[in-house]
Amino acid sequence: MEKQSDILISVDLGTTFTGVAWMTPRTPIQVINDWPGSGDRGERKVPTTLIYNADGSLNSWGFMCGDDDHDDSVTGRTRREFFKIFIDEDTLAAALQQGLSSAPKSVAEAQGFLVDYLQQIYAHVKESIEIQIGKRHTGGWKDMAVKFLFSVPTTWTNMAIINIFKGIIRDAGYGTEGPKHTAEIDLTEAEAASVATLKTSAVNFTVGSLFLTVDAGGGTTDLALMRIKSNDTASPQMSQVAAVRGVGIGSSLIDRAFIRLVAQRLAEHPDEKLPADFAARISRNHHFKTVKHKFGEKVYMQNNFKIQLEGVAYDFNHTGLRIEGGRMVFTKEEIQSLFDQQIEGIMNRITEQLDWLSDNGRTEQVEYMILAGGLGSSAYVRETIQEQLMVINHPNARQVVVIPCNEPQLVVVRGLLLDQQQKLETGNMAVLASRIARASYGVVIREPYSPATHFDEDIAEDRFNGKKKWALNQIQWLIRKGDEINPNTPISKAFEVQLGQGDTTRSWDAVIVTSQNEPSFLPRSLKQAGAKKLCSVKSNLAGIQQQQMVLKKNRKSWFRKGQSFYLCKFDVRVIVAPADLRFELWFGGLKFSGNHEPIAVKWD
Repeated sequence: MEKQSDILISVDLGTTFTGVAWMTPRTPIQVINDWPGSGDRGERKVPTTLIYNADGSLNSWGFMCGDDDHDDSVTGRTRREFFKIFIDEDTLAAALQQGLSSAPKSVAEAQGFLVDYLQQIYAHVKESIEIQIGKRHTGGWKDMAVKFLFSVPTTWTNMAIINIFKGIIRDAGYGTEGPKHTAEIDLTEAEAASVATLKTSAVNFTVGSLFLTVDAGGGTTDLALMRIKSNDTASPQMSQVAAVRGVGIGSSLIDRAFIRLVAQRLAEHPDEKLPADFAARISRNHHFKTVKHKFGEKVYMQNNFKIQLEGVAYDFNHTGLRIEGGRMVFTKEEIQSLFDQQIEGIMNRITEQLDWLSDNGRTEQVEYMILAGGLGSSAYVRETIQEQLMVINHPNARQVVVIPCNEPQLVVVRGLLLDQQQKLETGNMAVLASRIARASYGVVIREPYSPATHFDEDIAEDRFNGKKKWALNQIQWLIRKGDEINPNTPISKAFEVQLGQGDTTRSWDAVIVTSQNEPSFLPRSLKQAGAKKLCSVKSNLAGIQQQQMVLKKNRKSWFRKGQSFYLCKFDVRVIVAPADLRFELWFGGLKFSGNHEPIAVKWD
């Protein structure tokens, strides 16, 4: 049962923009729109951008970086963008290999940027909400129950990245200011977008129908294939049909392609001395963003688009650079090419998801495709995907309709809050009733030795029975990739530990492993390839007395005395969240608490 919070706050940390929303038991969802430096525009998302001084101190963040848009070579300042994606070591390595000059030097440096940025978000959100609830000058929210909810990209499938992100959230101050403050990673971005779609869409969904959410944001595109389980107006539910998927495609790649287009023109005319960061600055100006956001809308389409150049005189002309009256001219085909490469990547992933249905012998039709996110709000993206789906005429999407969701750039923050709200109102009935496991999870155990099964495995004799042997480092798979998981039904693993008459040990480690192998190719032991250690779970049953355990006695034989020993029986429950694992210790059918922390998790 979810505990009531005084304030629920959702944070959608985006690659290019970040959104925050909040609510209380008495008030509806409110989106933060008073970001510093945004003027009177009421912007509902703030740029995920930082500018550092030459000495490494933070100069500005968010919208205030727009007022600080000067030549870095002159000021000595450094602009930092897209740093969220670089806490993934593989993404950073690829960027450095490609020579991306703006990439951080290391994952640790990217983490530092994220901590700095999230600290600024925290300080502003705290001030804004405390003013709204009348607590700014009367003690603040320190003693209130404040819960922060974060989403993560679907592309983050590695628990190591999730744990790094948890540390970043904590270091930035979330969930640490007061005794009743908490912060957790809740849904993936694709799942949160699907929740908001089901709860707020004008579409009249029917029970059993399928829909595919495509959340195309700044740096990633996340897909979630869902089936309607209940269309109850107050408490609808859906279940995942296939594991959520993600791909590194987003509107930031359109910006980069535009920078390359401008840089190519400049390279062809080196005689014109323009600032070194000229191409990047055009990609950030309001005029290009307007073209990007409105491209595809019928009333806005034209053969040529003229983008005003900030800092360039209105009477400046250059035939080679195609600058007329201080504005750079681009053809419709040039702008369209920026989008088409990204749409191709999104379509490939959509087709893969539809093919999964066919390959698994499913004949159901995907009736709706819901577009969310900044790139997903583009009219050109929506119309092009609809046209291509009609041409493909996929057997599982014969009459699919592509529609934009309500407020596409805010679906993640709204989805996080709407899911929590429904849990509170219904006694823990989540909007997402079940999900599909994206990996397999198991526990390292010992098994009774069998020569046929445990050839070449490590063997140990039983401590209390010389006739019995154990095969060590065997794996019992608790969750297999592709399994349907109910978030309200934890996976339970029973343990039995042998203790001698004088043993005082009450603490034991269990090793949890994970695998991306297909279920039919999972390893049986640590000696076989395919399993990776995920974490160690220490179960601490301090305070349990011998009389609470099971007394066992081996029979006497002609060559040895019978030995008595105790069996300590307990359960470790695994709660599988969308992007996280949590553990509970149970003893005697009850959740064990004691006067200490019963479960300690050490991530590998």
